[in-house]
Amino acid sequence: MVQSSRQIELCMQILNIDSAIRFAGRIKDRKLISFARRAHATPLLEEELSNMAHYQASIKASWEDMFNDALGKTNWMITSKEKVKLITLFLDDGLLIISTEPTSNHDTIIKNIQSLNIKL
Repeated sequence: MVQSSRQIELCMQILNIDSAIRFAGRIKDRKLISFARRAHATPLLEEELSNMAHYQASIKASWEDMFNDALGKTNWMITSKEKVKLITLFLDDGLLIISTEPTSNHDTIIKNIQSLNIKL
């Protein structure tokens, strides 16, 4: 995967928001187009399962679209597991996926990401 420097910079900026953030990535057209991982965060999934997790986030997001007319646009989703929290933020042109430590304050992390003065 070839990543643009702007997209890598965005992912790094997100990592710097909170030390509990392990991974930040951008998904567009159901494909991971850029990502950054905290230096000392050991991946919890091997590469094939990691790719499947990214694809699963895309599929879950596409299911949300069917409820938009009745409930409004989805802003974000969270999955809390024993070893990690998985946060998906919905963007105009794709998804921002984040994994954090399970004890992270996801509300604060999401608010800080939403307050960034950059175009996601």
